[in-house]
Amino acid sequence: MKDALRIIRDRIKSEFAKIRADKDMMSKIYLISLGTALIILAIAVKGPEQKGRIVTDNKGRATEIDRYSMDSSETYDFEVEISEGRNTIVKEVNLTIQAVRKESDSSLLDTNMSREEELEAALESAISDIQYSKNKRISLPAELSDGSKISWTPLIRKDYSTFLLVPLIYICLLVFVIRSSGEKEGAAEAARRQSIVRGLPRFCNQLFLMMNAGMILSDAFERITAAYKSRSDEDVSDEKESGLKYFERELVAMNRKNKDKRDSTAAILNEFAVKNDVKEMIRIATILNENEKRGSDVIESLSRESRYLWDERKIVARESGKMIDTKMSYPLGILLILLIVITMAPAMLSM
Repeated sequence: MKDALRIIRDRIKSEFAKIRADKDMMSKIYLISLGTALIILAIAVKGPEQKGRIVTDNKGRATEIDRYSMDSSETYDFEVEISEGRNTIVKEVNLTIQAVRKESDSSLLDTNMSREEELEAALESAISDIQYSKNKRISLPAELSDGSKISWTPLIRKDYSTFLLVPLIYICLLVFVIRSSGEKEGAAEAARRQSIVRGLPRFCNQLFLMMNAGMILSDAFERITAAYKSRSDEDVSDEKESGLKYFERELVAMNRKNKDKRDSTAAILNEFAVKNDVKEMIRIATILNENEKRGSDVIESLSRESRYLWDERKIVARESGKMIDTKMSYPLGILLILLIVITMAPAMLSM
């Protein structure tokens, strides 16, 4: 159990370290945090809705509402208790007192109503009179129009939904940014692997031809990277500007770092293969290592790998061509639907 917790803790620390190392992600997190802090500050400065004063008696029951402003609507919550003999009706009422410019509406009672419905209608009429009152100080009625006693008890409700919603949105944005960055990193890694798989058949074929002609591995590698370097300025690192793919740029960089030939070419190629975790590159690096350590027949192995890699590249090219056909079917289907709609529209409109 302790080992599992330690592994989880180390994993969390590594993820946080990776996030802190990503400057682009950290700048987005800082912007989101700043925007959230400004929103919370604006909500805190604005404060709750401005309301008037509720006048209560010695029993805590509301008798009047002293409005804050006559030019805006105000909302108040009450618990209303209607008493008629032994019968008592208790319900919560939300009063929205309109601005003075609104006119009050009168409601008529239906003579076929039950007693409870009559009390409800009378209460609605009283609420309507309060909501559309033009007075700044509004008296709450102690009885309804039919003589039923009524008492008003103010309800204090605190709305924390805004303060809960803002942090929730903040967390969702953080998760979205981190996830999108992870997807972007995964797409970049997939692009690097694809570049290696595409460039490897040519590199393997060049190694095979040069070593078959009698060159040693280090000289063949230097000649190949020199050919890559001649296609572009070696100081340009951007793929679009240099014209080199990721695989070719990495080979040029490895040769530049190992100019003094301190490390064996097979070792640096093996390190590159393990770093990028491409099985085809690992196989070639293993062949070169075996040749360097044990003197195995590298020519035959490279010839076999070259044929295999070219066959694999042809298969990938065919699958890519099939994917293009599949992707084209969606816009063609949309165009067909539009054609049907345009053709049938005049006939349907004339019906």
